[in-house]
Amino acid sequence: MADDPKTPADRLIEQFGVDRLATWTKRHRSRVHAWTWSTVKGGTGGVVPPRVRALIIEGAHRDLGAELAYADFEPKDGEVYLLGEAA
Repeated sequence: MADDPKTPADRLIEQFGVDRLATWTKRHRSRVHAWTWSTVKGGTGGVVPPRVRALIIEGAHRDLGAELAYADFEPKDGEVYLLGEAA
């Protein structure tokens, strides 16, 4: 997994943790983990679902004082989406 490309979902999970994201989005931990799976494996390919982004922004601000923008859910330098990849 160390050689796998990083996705926006990986970055946000690393930043906030699965449990916190699951709480903010009212999703089970396994669904948050699925954001990092390729679409072939039943995940979102690194995409944080648009319907939960506002909940993450609100939770980060409320609980941590962190300022997130919708642009933070898009790939940054070196990040990719895993859409349609079998890996």
